[in-house]
Amino acid sequence: MKTINVERLARAAVTIVTAAVALSSSAHAEGHAQTAIPRYAGALTFAPDGTLFVGDNISSAVFAYKTDQAQPEQLDPKAQPLEVDSVDNRIASIVRSKIGRVEINGMAVHPTSREIYLSVSRHSNAGIVPAIVKVSLTGTINEFKLNSPARSAFKIKDAPTADQHFADRAGQWPVPSPEQYHQKATTPMRSMTIVDMKFHDGELYIAGISNEEFASTLRRVPYPFTDEISETQIKIYHDAHAQWETRAPIRTMAFAKVDGKDTLIAAYTCSPIVLIPVEDLKNGAQIEGHVIGDTGNGQPISMFVFKYNGEDSLFVTNAAHDPRIIPIASLQHAKVITEADSNHQPLTDTAGLPAGVVGKAVMFVGSSLHADLLDEKSIISLTRNANSGNLNLESLPTFPLPMRLDEIWSEYDFKPLKKNERR
Repeated sequence: MKTINVERLARAAVTIVTAAVALSSSAHAEGHAQTAIPRYAGALTFAPDGTLFVGDNISSAVFAYKTDQAQPEQLDPKAQPLEVDSVDNRIASIVRSKIGRVEINGMAVHPTSREIYLSVSRHSNAGIVPAIVKVSLTGTINEFKLNSPARSAFKIKDAPTADQHFADRAGQWPVPSPEQYHQKATTPMRSMTIVDMKFHDGELYIAGISNEEFASTLRRVPYPFTDEISETQIKIYHDAHAQWETRAPIRTMAFAKVDGKDTLIAAYTCSPIVLIPVEDLKNGAQIEGHVIGDTGNGQPISMFVFKYNGEDSLFVTNAAHDPRIIPIASLQHAKVITEADSNHQPLTDTAGLPAGVVGKAVMFVGSSLHADLLDEKSIISLTRNANSGNLNLESLPTFPLPMRLDEIWSEYDFKPLKKNERR
């Protein structure tokens, strides 16, 4: 599970408060050398043509980079699955940092080369230095140049201001110490301007928050960038929290046809699954997302569509749970969980959750911090190893289960019984 490092949060807060936003107020700059470079590299996603989008919460902007559309490396059919142990330590040397001072913020797979792109924060006493690296199918790691001339940027104008912060939750829970909650509360709300991004049908969808009291916002930006933007504020009735929620943003999202409509499928913290028809996402509208399930207490991290045993499905990871596989077919005509269904009492994993359409939890060894589809037979996961604690990049099968057997022990690990010992 990815935990909060309060010292790093404090340094990040200083960086966001003091950083001058380098982008011009014209909101976009297409392909010019004077376009700023990111001050932070967070959420990542690709367009089908290989354009890489990088979310920058310090500058409250999205950067777009043209990348090569090289085909995947021709691998030996007998080649071992991709596995890069202690990938964060490997990255540290490449981005000129010290071991333990690198944090991985996002991951996305290039649509043609299948290279894995990772967004990175290099922490120093002076603040955060952003970087992006790409990992080949054979495990070679190279830095991606953020000052590439083939870049453009889009400025989000209604991001939270640098002096807007979160509430102090000290005393609401027995652990950790109040000092750590105090530190958490110094985090600028601007750090959630861009939480997740997906490219869909010619537009970049950006989930995050704005500077409004009704903060949860879904932005749509056409690409190539212009001044055009569409913003929709989204509320949900969150039965697990027994309240309407208008501020907590979508944590991760994907798209599929549901009930014959193009639909955004969203996951929120503690951890409702929400359907939002794309046709409802009108500029300036305040709409209600349709909660059809809740996978339990925790924070979703990644979501993507893949084929599980030939059936279109969602793969959803969560910082507090094993991943879930949710068939798209199960979303069709799903019952919406409304306030009328609620007993108006908070729900927990031991009392009332999971609920509704949530698919099945699947065995996963370790904790998947980021995941994406690598190819039709494999997913790629940034995994915290259950035994060593190392952060590893590993490819895993999509079927029958996304797991490995070298770190667990069972009856199958023993030599076969002799015939006279069988029962």
